[in-house]
Amino acid sequence: MRALPGARDHESLIGVIVASPVQPKEHIGYRRSAAVPGLEILDCYNSSRQWALVSYAYAVSFGTTWHGSARYRGRGGRVETDIAFCNYPDEALVGAPDPGSAGSMNVLLIHDGLLREWVAEHQRCAVRPEWRDIFQRMHPELWTKFQRLSESFVPESSALKLQSDATELAETLVRTFVAGEADVAPNAGPAIRGTARMRECLSESRFDVDLETLAGVAGLSKFHALRAFKRRYGLTPYAYQMCLRVRLVRALLLDGMPPAEVAAQCGFGDQSHMIRQFKRVIGVTPTRFARSKTHADDAERAIRRADARVARGNHRRQ
Repeated sequence: MRALPGARDHESLIGVIVASPVQPKEHIGYRRSAAVPGLEILDCYNSSRQWALVSYAYAVSFGTTWHGSARYRGRGGRVETDIAFCNYPDEALVGAPDPGSAGSMNVLLIHDGLLREWVAEHQRCAVRPEWRDIFQRMHPELWTKFQRLSESFVPESSALKLQSDATELAETLVRTFVAGEADVAPNAGPAIRGTARMRECLSESRFDVDLETLAGVAGLSKFHALRAFKRRYGLTPYAYQMCLRVRLVRALLLDGMPPAEVAAQCGFGDQSHMIRQFKRVIGVTPTRFARSKTHADDAERAIRRADARVARGNHRRQ
């Protein structure tokens, strides 16, 4: 571990004193959101503790820097950065890091009812979910979607963003880690009328609509609604909504409204959240954009691309 700043200088001045590396402080925390009931994320950083517990939920442990062994259901196995450890609710487990080591991990905790809902959506029959194995090789797509979900578990994220990321992760988790996947892929048809109603709802809402509401107006499940909307418009419902919000930010800024008021008017939790999203879509900060009116409107173009995609689809069917 790298010495603290100044430790080397101190050692050179006082040769008899050797600076000892300072162990980073352990941090353990749980994140939950009312937008996705039954789903939690456990964050564990710089931990050298042994875990001995009875889990209250299905869990998938991702060891980012944690290395050690686990004992579960009479089996022992290694947990490394490329191996995920999967366990069941109401069963005892023991996990111990390698001697003298400390590491970090993230754990996805899925309550029984929610995982049953995910499995029922993607498999022919809703039986008790079973992992393909206890120790499973990490799937790159699953890890990417878990990271995206983890980044969404922050106060400024909208319910639509969090629910969309959880739904996308659920599809990959069931396909890669859960046993008994159906032979036939789930229907991902365009569901034209339903997705059109979802789009209208996004355009008419005040940025507080969630995925469950959109699925309801479309008459589809959350999983099918998300897939169908993305297939038809080329964007997820959240990405489409963000384009609408950024377009409104642009218009209000050009009308001279102060950025702080624009953020509140457009449903952002604070001005910094608006700045990050605006720069991601437009490429420059709101302040820089307001000072120069020659930048291309990428949000507008994204929505126009979605409209053009629909028009091309309608033309082919004629």
